[in-house]
Amino acid sequence: MSNVIRPTFGARPKPEAQPQAAEHRALRIFGQAAGYTVALIQDEDDRTGPALKVVVGPTTGNEVEAVAILPALPEGEADADVVGLAILRTLEVIEAAGRDPEIA
Repeated sequence: MSNVIRPTFGARPKPEAQPQAAEHRALRIFGQAAGYTVALIQDEDDRTGPALKVVVGPTTGNEVEAVAILPALPEGEADADVVGLAILRTLEVIEAAGRDPEIA
């Protein structure tokens, strides 16, 4: 699972490295917390073939970034559920800590 979390999440992407934007329909919305939405999409055009991607993006925008890329198989979907829910829970903890300094 070394390809699960990208170390550059949240950093500004370099303009030359920005791929063409593609429209994808969310297979599952894990939820929203701390101003972000966490979702699962299927990308048929991934360079390695069909892939499931856990994506995170600002709740108010249309831009998302893939933070986990998994094979489009039942096992990949199970792993994507674990990753998506873990990211959502992390954002919930961050959101709660921002409201109540006693939590941190």
